[in-house]
Amino acid sequence: MSGRAGPAGLAWMQVRALAANTFREAVRSRIFYILMAFAVAMLLFSAVMSLLTIGSRAKIIIDLGLTITSFITVMTAIFVGIGLVYTEVEKKTIYNVLSKPLGRAHFILGRYLGLMAVLLVNLAAMLALLSLLLLLFGGFTWALFVAGAFIYLELAVLTAIALFFSSVTSPVVSAICTLAFYLVGHTSSAFLESLAPRLGSPAAKSAAGWLFHLLPDLNVLNVTNLIAYDIPLASGFATRALLYAAAYVALLLTAACLAFSRRDLV
Repeated sequence: MSGRAGPAGLAWMQVRALAANTFREAVRSRIFYILMAFAVAMLLFSAVMSLLTIGSRAKIIIDLGLTITSFITVMTAIFVGIGLVYTEVEKKTIYNVLSKPLGRAHFILGRYLGLMAVLLVNLAAMLALLSLLLLLFGGFTWALFVAGAFIYLELAVLTAIALFFSSVTSPVVSAICTLAFYLVGHTSSAFLESLAPRLGSPAAKSAAGWLFHLLPDLNVLNVTNLIAYDIPLASGFATRALLYAAAYVALLLTAACLAFSRRDLV
């Protein structure tokens, strides 16, 4: 029996190697350290604010801490993700990578997994700091890590969209489009409530309903308020959120692979 890996095993080894290289590159990025330093400062600031605010100190720290954690990790996903493909193409280093037996789809997948590993470390570090603050001020809860899991699902979606735009356009356009996706994703739930009553015709209301279902709804993955105020998750909520995120990630990565495979790199 041969000890050599088959085509699938070889492809997976190449993806893992590219993911590890992406992890090292992202960790060395100045943007990563700037955002991490800002995150630490903001988490400490949330602890100070809890002392000056009337109400439950622990709930304020959890609410502010999870909001800051989500925002900083999202910014990391966007501003590191938008350059993952474009930088390689701009510096011509992509030719060295693709000259090896590595498909373009494997390149996209390796970049994605590498950045997701960076975000996991980033998120874990911030949750650890937030847990430490709660242990010092009182009010630690293991539900923090449930919230962290939902934040990670949102990061998976946003990283996929950042990678998709990075594979087809410049970093500036990628940043604008990904930020727009993020903003729409957190405001689309109010779309029907604010717009639909203003529409007169049934056809317009029906079109608005279809548009609502086509727009991303990242609030499905936001449980910060529920965790902060000890509100239990509804039955099946976690499963629906996981399936929703997985469907979006699969769709976006497939689109990124197809777009990059047809891109002329000359």
